Amino acid sequence: MGLLRKWYKRYILEKGKETFLWAFVAFGISVGISRAIALDVQKGKAIFGYLYIKGYHIHHFYWGILLLISSGWLTLVKYKRLHRRVLKGIASIIFGGGLGLVTDEFGLLLTMEFGIKGNYWAPQSYYAIGVTSAIFLGYLLFLRAD
Repeated sequence: MGLLRKWYKRYILEKGKETFLWAFVAFGISVGISRAIALDVQKGKAIFGYLYIKGYHIHHFYWGILLLISSGWLTLVKYKRLHRRVLKGIASIIFGGGLGLVTDEFGLLLTMEFGIKGNYWAPQSYYAIGVTSAIFLGYLLFLRAD
């Protein structure tokens, strides 16, 4: 545990990448949970079903868009210096979660036509998840924070 703490302090905290790491973690968790729920619903064993409002299926990318908007608004708030780190961390977690929900349904959005159901399991979703993860990792490993 000491090695992990030392690594975290040296490569994340000292280089100012803490909020970016939390956004990446939230991104991965939201993609993983949404894929697990979709698999369970498809198998008919899900605790959660799909959300329908007046006969329309509300996809989770809508929730992702709301989270992205919320994180943007949270970063615009002027707050005291004491709470800056906490609110910046919360905004980054909300952003990562929202980005994960939107990216998870990227293939569905690309394959959806008017009146024709899209393919949630399209390879474009996996490409988008991979590219987004690579960008996160590239930033964490190679770029400097401000």
